[in-house]
Amino acid sequence: MPTETVSVGRYTIFFNTIACLLPICQATIFTILKEFSLDNGDLLIYPSLMGFKEIITILQDDLKKVDEYLKINFQSDVALIPTISAYLSNGGGKRLRPILVLAVSKLCGYNGGDSHIRYSCVVELIHAATLLHDDVVDKADIRRGNPSANAKWGNNASVLVGDYLFSKSFYLMSEECNKRIITLIADASKNVAEGEVKQLVYKYNLDTTEDVYIDVITRKTAALISACCGIGAILGAVTPDKEEALISFGRNIGIAFQLVDDLLDYTSNETILGKPVGNDLSEGKITLPLIHLYREANENEKEELRKIVSVEKISKEQLNRTIYLMNSHGALDYTMDCARRFIENAKNNIAPLKTPASEKYFNALISLSDYILERKN
Repeated sequence: MPTETVSVGRYTIFFNTIACLLPICQATIFTILKEFSLDNGDLLIYPSLMGFKEIITILQDDLKKVDEYLKINFQSDVALIPTISAYLSNGGGKRLRPILVLAVSKLCGYNGGDSHIRYSCVVELIHAATLLHDDVVDKADIRRGNPSANAKWGNNASVLVGDYLFSKSFYLMSEECNKRIITLIADASKNVAEGEVKQLVYKYNLDTTEDVYIDVITRKTAALISACCGIGAILGAVTPDKEEALISFGRNIGIAFQLVDDLLDYTSNETILGKPVGNDLSEGKITLPLIHLYREANENEKEELRKIVSVEKISKEQLNRTIYLMNSHGALDYTMDCARRFIENAKNNIAPLKTPASEKYFNALISLSDYILERKN
């Protein structure tokens, strides 16, 4: 049954649930909003017509080409490079970044060959390189439920293969020689590195502000996701205002994606998440749930949190205590509300771009936005 997603702050899921259960019309939703004394002047009602599997289905031919192209570009006569690259690629990633390149380029009317396939491969290679490097920095043993590459082959091999994937991505771009896209991806790569370094600077610092945190995740996560949308817009040769709208869409869903990621680190479980719960706390990463908790905590609780963060190895009891305090002070709900606001902004960004010709891909992007909020890993 087609559903209606109402993006209005924390009521998004509430009205989406109603719409799933009842053949409710928009007029009825407005009546409900009035009863709740909510301002509906900026209300956005979008058809959430597909789940993540359906999004994959409408892009499946191109995604298959992306996977084939990735396999070709993992090849090297240095045996360890294709071994580690293929291991990471086969580990169950969502292909979010290639999906965005493909869907946005289709939305913008691109039909000029296979450049969208090549650039989808480029962004996935860059993403894979960052994962290899991140696991070394974080001393991670698990990635997507499997031993991490550095756990299997060591830190040196992981870093160097990550370097190779970065190099390969820029080699592929040089073959296309689209200066605007090269500039866009180079800037995104710079931002990713800056975001990771800034996160390192603020490790274990409970005085980290929300603004600093948002800047970190905008750089380390949203920059590349935003660039994916920019690539699609450039390939589709849309007007500058549409290009900027799509880049802003990518930035907003990228921030929301990381917010949900940081929330799941405290609310999911290891089987679903594919890595130990509470990793961020153990690694000293100060994310929004912890920032909000520390901001709202009383002095005794703040002292308790400082002790938890400072220990060499956090116990299960300390993790559970932290999660209890997060629930008590509304930190987890606050983080989800923040993610919803960024998704609302993203939907606003692309609302004017819907046309009869592009409706299928517009709906895919809207549904992908909803999936980012609903995902469990």
